[in-house]
Amino acid sequence: VWSAYCGYDYSMQMDYTKAWENMVDAFREVCDAYPDLKVSLEFKPTDENTRFFVVPSTGAALLFANDVARDNMGLTLDFGHCLMAGENPAQSAAMVGARGKLFALQLNDGYQRLGAGDGLM
Repeated sequence: VWSAYCGYDYSMQMDYTKAWENMVDAFREVCDAYPDLKVSLEFKPTDENTRFFVVPSTGAALLFANDVARDNMGLTLDFGHCLMAGENPAQSAAMVGARGKLFALQLNDGYQRLGAGDGLM
């Protein structure tokens, strides 16, 4: 699941705690309704639809999966999204994998963070 519209554009724009709780509740509902289905969140730090995503990083995504607290809840790591977040994709994969929450990897696209012309993408 990539939540393209679960975010905000300006600081102090929303109740961040409530937005987090709403997403956690929604994912719990899906996980509970389909216990045999692996449900996977693909975080993205920013997008043309929302400037800031409610779950903007690997660390936040791990916290999110922990808060959902369902065995069928995991994460999809997008290589490009990790770079956009200023992260090392290999370290992100190791962190998520060590917790048994790495359900998928996406390697087919990506845009680098502005000013991060390191040649990785």
